[in-house]
Amino acid sequence: MVEVLESCFVVPSDETPKGRLWLSNLDQVASRAFSGFVNFYNKTEATNFFSIEVLRASLAKALVLYYPLAGRYIVGSDGRVELDCNAEGCFFVRAQLDRTFDNINFEPSQELEDLFIPRAQMALSPFLLLMIQVTYLKCGGVVLGFASNHVFADGQSIIQFIRTWASITRGDLSSIVPPSFDPTQLRARSPPIVKFDHSVSKGNASRSTPTDSTTTKLRLSKEQVSSLNSRCNRGKVTKISTFCSVASLVWKCYCYAQNLAPDTTACLIFPVDIRSRLQPQLPKEHFGNAIVQKSVQSKVSKITSSPLHVVAESVQTAVKSVNDEYIRSYIDNLEIMRNEFVYRKELPESQLRVNSISGMPLYDSDFGWGPPQLVSRWRVSGNRVVFISDEPGENCGIELVVIIDSSKMYRFLKMFHEELNDGTRVWYQCRVRL
Repeated sequence: MVEVLESCFVVPSDETPKGRLWLSNLDQVASRAFSGFVNFYNKTEATNFFSIEVLRASLAKALVLYYPLAGRYIVGSDGRVELDCNAEGCFFVRAQLDRTFDNINFEPSQELEDLFIPRAQMALSPFLLLMIQVTYLKCGGVVLGFASNHVFADGQSIIQFIRTWASITRGDLSSIVPPSFDPTQLRARSPPIVKFDHSVSKGNASRSTPTDSTTTKLRLSKEQVSSLNSRCNRGKVTKISTFCSVASLVWKCYCYAQNLAPDTTACLIFPVDIRSRLQPQLPKEHFGNAIVQKSVQSKVSKITSSPLHVVAESVQTAVKSVNDEYIRSYIDNLEIMRNEFVYRKELPESQLRVNSISGMPLYDSDFGWGPPQLVSRWRVSGNRVVFISDEPGENCGIELVVIIDSSKMYRFLKMFHEELNDGTRVWYQCRVRL
């Protein structure tokens, strides 16, 4: 078991703005649960390698810029969530583990969470927004565990914070761009105007994972990704993105695996970052939840029988349809149905959710002792969900974490191999959640 050496609250090093911070409808429907990453760093001979004093001091400076993360979220009498910017601090833990990197399975799991993420009940403070654990391993390496509350930060935002903290720690202040906490552009219109069908946004799968699901990790090499993109872009004037290529592959495999009736309407659901899609655009440094849910639907028979490039084109069309008008309608719809939003136990059999952090600068977090050798989610949850992320390095491929019904995984993998069909062996490992 991990040994906790000390725990405390780190507060901003200077005076910060106080008061309530209004949160948008996109924040209101975000899960009020923690999510995040674990970063592993190899031991180097550098001076003060991951000095806890240096880290704590630079974190206090980072919280001056990101002062809402040192506050707490509260629920008002109208049911809306707000941030109380009270500078009470984020929870910070120093720990050690008598294990080496080679003896740790960094696949997202309950064990990974237990080892490297502070326990919420240890914080002794409800409604926290950020928890960090620094764990020193027997081999000399260090694991940084980040847990941020989704109510105020999507993946892009928390990565932005980690990069800023790293820049401050290594003394590179010139690369820091102050965050923007202004959600004015995300306010609903008065009166709300809903022009599109946003029924997919009425509920999200819960954070729990059903016991009859199986988690499988799949790796696509750089060459396989290139081959997949070539197939999906065959004869296309508009380039099909890597996300659409990979999403169409897993959707087709999923529909085959579920063995649904041919005339069943299947649905693929995925989040879309809206920072560059609003008019005017949100600043790149916007901090908060800036994603909307989008879906594409088709008959199972069409998905399973069509060439992959046809399926990819339908996904691409759905992605491109997320423009300013769609986003305004989406936010307005949340204003109307905010009391009807539900967290479902799991998605129906006909639906699959694909979440991607591919392309995000996960490995751009050098604290002065070198970049991380490995970055992993510490939790993947839900059922009928696929997570897409990049591998480290210049010649990196793509990693998929697939969570579907245990009884359907064999058929999924069978179709996955057949669809790739490039003669390259795909490594995978399965782990059944008991």
